[in-house]
Amino acid sequence: MSYIRILGAQGSRAKESFTTCIQVTKNTLIDAGNIMHALGDEALHVNRIFFSHAHLDHIIDTAFMIDNFFAKRTTSLTLYGLPATIEALQKHLFNDVVWPNFSKLFLINSTTPAITYVTLEPNQSYAIEEGITLTPFLANHTVPCCGYIIEQNKSALLFSADTFRNEALWNLLNEKPEIKALIIDVSFPNHFKKIATESKHLTPHFLAEEMQQLKRNDLHIYINHLKPFYAEQIKNELHAIGITKEAILHDGESINLATGYLEPSIPRSIDERVQKLTEIGTALSANENLDALLEMIVTEAKNLTGADGGTLYLLEKDELRFQVIQTDSLSIKMGGTSGKITWPPLPLYLEDDTPNKKMVAATCALEDRLVNIPDVYEAVGFSFEGTKKFDQGTGYRSKSMLVIPMKNHEHEIIGVLQLLNKIDEHTHEVSAFNDEDEKITLSLASQAAIAITNTSLIQGLENLLESFLKSIIFAISKKSPYTAGHIERMVKLSVMIAEAINQDTSLYADKHFSAEEIKQINFAALMHDIGKLATPEQVVDKATKLEAIFDRIHMIECRIKTVEKALHVKLLEDKIALLEGKQQGDIHALEASYHQQIETLREAFVLIQSSNKGDSFLNDDNASKIQALAKQSWLIGDETYRILTENEAYHLSTQKGTLTQEERTIINDHAKLSVDILNRLPFPKKYQQIPQISGNHHEKINGKGYPQGLKGDEISFEARILAIADIFEALTASDRPYKAGMPLSTAMKILYFMAKDDELDSKLVKFFYDSGLYLQYAKEALPEQSIDTVTVDFSTL
Repeated sequence: MSYIRILGAQGSRAKESFTTCIQVTKNTLIDAGNIMHALGDEALHVNRIFFSHAHLDHIIDTAFMIDNFFAKRTTSLTLYGLPATIEALQKHLFNDVVWPNFSKLFLINSTTPAITYVTLEPNQSYAIEEGITLTPFLANHTVPCCGYIIEQNKSALLFSADTFRNEALWNLLNEKPEIKALIIDVSFPNHFKKIATESKHLTPHFLAEEMQQLKRNDLHIYINHLKPFYAEQIKNELHAIGITKEAILHDGESINLATGYLEPSIPRSIDERVQKLTEIGTALSANENLDALLEMIVTEAKNLTGADGGTLYLLEKDELRFQVIQTDSLSIKMGGTSGKITWPPLPLYLEDDTPNKKMVAATCALEDRLVNIPDVYEAVGFSFEGTKKFDQGTGYRSKSMLVIPMKNHEHEIIGVLQLLNKIDEHTHEVSAFNDEDEKITLSLASQAAIAITNTSLIQGLENLLESFLKSIIFAISKKSPYTAGHIERMVKLSVMIAEAINQDTSLYADKHFSAEEIKQINFAALMHDIGKLATPEQVVDKATKLEAIFDRIHMIECRIKTVEKALHVKLLEDKIALLEGKQQGDIHALEASYHQQIETLREAFVLIQSSNKGDSFLNDDNASKIQALAKQSWLIGDETYRILTENEAYHLSTQKGTLTQEERTIINDHAKLSVDILNRLPFPKKYQQIPQISGNHHEKINGKGYPQGLKGDEISFEARILAIADIFEALTASDRPYKAGMPLSTAMKILYFMAKDDELDSKLVKFFYDSGLYLQYAKEALPEQSIDTVTVDFSTL
């Protein structure tokens, strides 16, 4: 059984990242991106290097290797490559200018040249040692390039080399089921589409398109050549297309030629293991995702010891609960980020309250002791019935086991780490865990327990922060349900816009929000109206111009009815006086005058009612009439009546909306108040922009917004997103007490003209339209009758 070892898997050099280099056998490599660091003195034994192409990251260590071991070598180093690759090596590297021409230098006390060149023929097989053949096939790159089929005993692996779209590669995979695994280049994140196309490398999006040509579901796909600076972003985008992080290759890992399975890298010396442990400790302390952290602990513990399987339990209420389960040879991954575990927990105590000493993990936790078992089938004192049942069902043979207690900084047991079946790196047989495994795993378990505790505390604080923010929104909902509804929809739309920008490969191809930045936008949107806590509800939800604690239109209606009754009483009194001869006059004239006055009152009330709604513009003529009504008095008998006060007339004279200028100032003050409130909260560093994002969503590009009058680049991109979401939701909302929701076409027209007038970010508004986000949101949040055709030409923005 043979393995190929990944000596270098990255797309560029960094502190602990090395470029493409694959060890096929002790004597044969593919590419030379990391020979000296990975092999050290063992590089002396390398006699053949098969190159994919002549780019520096694939050939660089050839020069150092031949230079370092020149005096010790007894055989020529044979360099294989396509004609263009060999020509480039001769002309540009070993040319006596950049580096000595070792093909003309003979080995010590020999007539053998230090370097020999062999030109490859595509699709022709080349036999090397251990019954392995390498078959070059053409890749699609900026220079002549070939990948390799690595084959042994009718089982193969395909290495793509640097490549772009390559239909022949997928046809080959479909035609040859003996190819168990594919190593393929994904160098750039999706938003580098242009660069990837020009340099002929894949992005996750391009890979997803290419994989549509694959007709098999039994192929192991591994990713290499990630540019280190963009690695995390690329990993997230690969995860989105179904490529797990375990499929992304790292320096030192191995792939089984017979099965295509990945074997993790195993540090070979104590120094390497200590160095690796230090690296793991750094990685553990930097990981704030508990599921990912737990998974990392198991994975790295297996890597350090060469274990085939691992299980991590956390202690909860006298039970050990399964958190992560991994068995590499059975391709089992459960828990962590890999799916739910349904297995029941292990009780620390039996039904009679006696300690559960039959279960090795329970004993480890109860007695705070390490347990190392060479063969579980021969172990005395523990019950492995569950393990044996698992073996019967899977054909697996559980053997060696190492069980470690995990203690936090207060020396309390918080969990148990269990490793299974140590695989000897030379024989690939199961062996017992040794003393060094115990020491290194105990050290890892200690670091892991502290990291778990810290991560739990951090997540607890973050959950507390989010719950606190949501509790404030709950308080707002009790005061103003309409505001709470607006916040909920506005948050959703803000996040939709941010996530759409992440997926965009054209207008915002170079813009990307991390998961934490998306969460920051979410929190900022959630809190954008927090200042309205101090805004009187009769202002926040003012449905009519006369609304205060209640709508004063009813008081006016009562006054008018009182005047009408007084007029009617006066009419009756005057009629009696005429009949009794106490006054002169005409009954018909009295009645005509009465009806005229009643009509005047009712016309006034109609004007007042229509003006009170605020859903249409009040013209100057009607405003003047309202002012006149406030000055008009009705003398009836000895009583003087008024139907409208000056304050009511002032409110009714508001020409647009329901708010007076003073009330609008109160509303506008909520933005500054929001910033003041949020600035008093000790947000962690990653969320420190929340106050400015939240408080600046009413600023305008032209500087005419509030509360600070910021303009242009003074307004953050995130605040511009919130501005569009806030306005669009407000325009289309159908639950506002003071207005009906606008149809989609009207709302989009307003956004268009606001962008034209430099109130909103025109590029962002255009993206909102071109991406179809406006319609997606409308279908989810608006009534069907509000969704009409948008006719504005957004291409003019």
